[in-house]
Parts: sequence; C-alpha cells; structure tokens
Amino acid sequence: MKYLTLDTTTKVTALSLAEDGKAVAEGFLHTSKTHSERLIPMLDQLLHAAAWELEDLDLIGVVRGPGSFTGIRIGIATAQGLAQVLKIPQLGVLSLDALAWAGYGRVEEIVPILDARKNEWYSARYRWQDGLDGQDERKGPLCLTEACAVNPEAWLNRLKEMGGTYLFVGDAAGKAQELIRETLGSKATVLPEYQSLPRGAYAARAVWQKWQEQRDGEKPEPYYIRLSEAEVNWRKKEEARRLSQ
Repeated sequence: MKYLTLDTTTKVTALSLAEDGKAVAEGFLHTSKTHSERLIPMLDQLLHAAAWELEDLDLIGVVRGPGSFTGIRIGIATAQGLAQVLKIPQLGVLSLDALAWAGYGRVEEIVPILDARKNEWYSARYRWQDGLDGQDERKGPLCLTEACAVNPEAWLNRLKEMGGTYLFVGDAAGKAQELIRETLGSKATVLPEYQSLPRGAYAARAVWQKWQEQRDGEKPEPYYIRLSEAEVNWRKKEEARRLSQ
C-alpha cells in the first residue's frame, strides 16, 4: 500500500512517501517560507525522486494538530483536495502521536512538547510498546496522558512528582533544555534537533499504525485543543456587547 503523509503543524514542512509503513522518500524544510509556498513543490520533487505518480497513491495521511492553526488548515485542505481528485481515502493523526515515534524502542517515557505560545506547550506522554506475537505493525507508542495545553513549569513539576524517566522531543525541546534539566536533572533526556523536529518518517509510521487498527479512512478534522486568538477576541467582544445591553 502506497501513501503520502503531510505535516504542517509546526514551522517545519514534513512530507513522506511511504509503502506498507516504511518511508520511501522524505521532504523536510525548516525555512522562512510558508507551507503554502513549499508544500506542492516539495511533493513534486519527492514523487520525481521516488519515480512515483500521484495515481500510485492509495491513501493520504495528514497530521491534524495540535500545532499552528494556519498550518493545520493548510495541511488538511491539501490532503482533502488530493484525496478528492484521486478518489482515495484520507486518515488523520495527531502531531504528538507522530512525534512519539522519535522515541522508537526507548525505555524512558516519551514526552513530545510543541511550542503553543502564550507560555504554554502542547504535550502528551507515551510509553513504547513492543510488537505482539512478532508482528512489527503492533509496535508503537502507547498514550499515557492525552494531548493537552500546559504551563511548562507546572507540567515538568507534575512529571517530577510521577517519578519516571523522560525523553523529550518536539520543537520546544531544544529551547527548554535548561528548564527541563533544572527540574528533572538526570531523569530527563532531550533529543537533538535533527531527531526531535517533525519528520515525514514519524508521520508515516503513525498513519500506518492507525490504518492497521481501523483499516478505514476518515475525514480528518482539525485538532486545536484551545481557541484561536481570533475566536478568543470574538468571544470577549460578544461578552462585552451582552453586558452593555
């Protein structure tokens, strides 16, 4: 089964072409250009490099959040457009679920952290589980704490109280190294940026794992966790309007 994955939930544009759970080609760009500027050119280059045609694809996988509100919408809109034209199913996965694959086979609990701005992280907590009965597709990260928006200091102190050892990944990990080590000391490991940022291969594995579990497509919906700035401001204005009446 051949499929494409798109991840535009952070400043990184990460694409992959994959077959039966294994990435065949990856695209990774971490530049000042927008996702809308680089997404389709990257896809064209990957298809050419892999000697694939769009018509070869059987599935479109997209990372649907949490992350950048604009990035999420661009990724989902692109996935939906391609799937509609090609008449193939779509499948959505969470950004934190995909990033947890950076901790492949690790004994520590895996903690993806993404910059959510407003002094918050998007985060979750996972434990690696090995395959059952020798089936490689049953391997993967098991979610222990669901995706949430958290205050960094409060989240790290909560992890400290749990008493585990932790592997931190994600676009906030590098910037937060000092805070993480001050709070958790030797109980924490922070992966280097080249392993920690979103990768097409991570999304490819997350999509394949979900496909194995449900064997069916779906219409991916954005997963924001919290309201956008525009929605917050609109609610404030509406509340002020009601109070003034």
